[in-house]
Amino acid sequence: MIKTYVVVLSSDSNLTPSMLTEKVALMGGVEAKETCYGILVEGEEGRVKEVLEELRKLDPNRVFFKIRGYRIGDERICRAKRGGGPRPGYHMLSVEREALKNVARALDSPDSKPIERPLREKISAEKIKRMIEEGGSN
Repeated sequence: MIKTYVVVLSSDSNLTPSMLTEKVALMGGVEAKETCYGILVEGEEGRVKEVLEELRKLDPNRVFFKIRGYRIGDERICRAKRGGGPRPGYHMLSVEREALKNVARALDSPDSKPIERPLREKISAEKIKRMIEEGGSN
């Protein structure tokens, strides 16, 4: 199955989108498109995940990725077809990118360790039904 991912660089990374694009081109097997915040990577799901893991190794705490809802070149979000302006979601991505500096700083911290949280108890369907009938109380 074809998947498209957004690869976003933290704004404090020493990497550039063109460096990521070059790395992807050398690895092959996927399509990449450079953007102002990182790159888009598209291809067969297994191969894309391999490429993403290799990109993350370049700067583990400053290379982030998430799945994208549209394929590269999709006319529904093409600025030329829509008459210009920013793409849908661009402003949110811009805000997220700035926040990644704080995430990277936390990941760099020698004190950072995973938070251990106890597993939550599963609620049975019967208990949910009772809660609804009782108006939300246990």
